[in-house]
Amino acid sequence: MRSKLVLFITLCLVIPLHVSGNPGGVGNSLENMQCGGACHGDADQNATSNLQLSLQPSGTVWVGQPAEIVVQISGLDTSHALDELGIFLLSSTNANGDIPTTDGWDILSDGMGGANNYIEYTSVDSAVLTHSWILRADEVGEKILYVSVHHGDNTGIDAGSPFFGVSQAYSLSVEPIPDNLQRLDPEYKPPTSRDIGESTNLCVQTIAASNVIIEWREPSGLPNQLDTTQVNGCWEAELPASLVASNIEWRAILDGEGPQQTTPWFSLTSAEPSWEADELALMLQSIAHVVLFFGLVLLVRKPRRRNDEFKDYLEENI
Repeated sequence: MRSKLVLFITLCLVIPLHVSGNPGGVGNSLENMQCGGACHGDADQNATSNLQLSLQPSGTVWVGQPAEIVVQISGLDTSHALDELGIFLLSSTNANGDIPTTDGWDILSDGMGGANNYIEYTSVDSAVLTHSWILRADEVGEKILYVSVHHGDNTGIDAGSPFFGVSQAYSLSVEPIPDNLQRLDPEYKPPTSRDIGESTNLCVQTIAASNVIIEWREPSGLPNQLDTTQVNGCWEAELPASLVASNIEWRAILDGEGPQQTTPWFSLTSAEPSWEADELALMLQSIAHVVLFFGLVLLVRKPRRRNDEFKDYLEENI
């Protein structure tokens, strides 16, 4: 009985009572190409994906300004019978240090409520998939980007094998921005996620802008204009709350001395609140478990019989 009790207490110590959750799933993350080649097994066992991959910016890439990078993946209806698809945005194919953030890019949005270079689609129901990242380059010049995929296949001779594919190199020219052109502050980062039921108060910092219009929409829906007010160089507006897990998109239209400028559509994801572990609470709980463990060990320890203590006394004094 005592051994069972000690075993039970030990299990209580090693099994955590506090857990944390990620509503976006553990798949969306910052990953280099090596993950696509080997994180699901031996890279030598990968088959070559037949999907067609392309990448292009939606407009001029200005230094220090958000740029929409549009990735298109085709052949999903004919090349493979797949259920899930992982997509990488890469700055090289070195399989080490190839995340765009290592090459002078900021990832402002991955289109799924985060700022990752790797995202996953848990279902694909069209022949062509289009997905956008919002990046920001920190220097003028030529930069290279790639798109890569990994997935499975439910049919054919390679059914059950991991498939991997990478695009050709796509060169993007990052242009200097004219001094008098109205623009977002280079330090501004748009929000990417929020809890269900929460509205979002935007504070959009700009440079050389005399007026800012903010619009929002449901994906591919009609835009709705918000009221904006300028407070200390910040254009404020409130995005409405969402009552279910969903995405909305918003953008800013800037007027000033130069031609009117329009930002890309920024994606904002509403999700269930995530659970976060309190490190201090976990440490205190661990200490309490240790104290409880030793207390119970002392409690269940077999007491020495009085006769044994008397014999010990006689032996020591005779």
